[in-house]
Amino acid sequence: MNPQCARCGKIVYPTEKVSCLDKNWHKGCFHCEVCKMTLNMKNYKGYDKKPYCNAARRTNQRPVIKESLYGSGSL
Repeated sequence: MNPQCARCGKIVYPTEKVSCLDKNWHKGCFHCEVCKMTLNMKNYKGYDKKPYCNAARRTNQRPVIKESLYGSGSL
């Protein structure tokens, strides 16, 4: 049986399959989570089992600071 696409959920046939990040994708569904640029095995960057382009990956790798350096209490 053919697998389902990780993005659209439809059946992926061998001629259109991209297997990456432990998932199967249609070639057209394998695109950047941020900018939607179509990716391939040479230009993608994986993060949290999702595909990104180089530019979007650099933007998303910065940590999010949830509290100030002095803790969450007031002075």
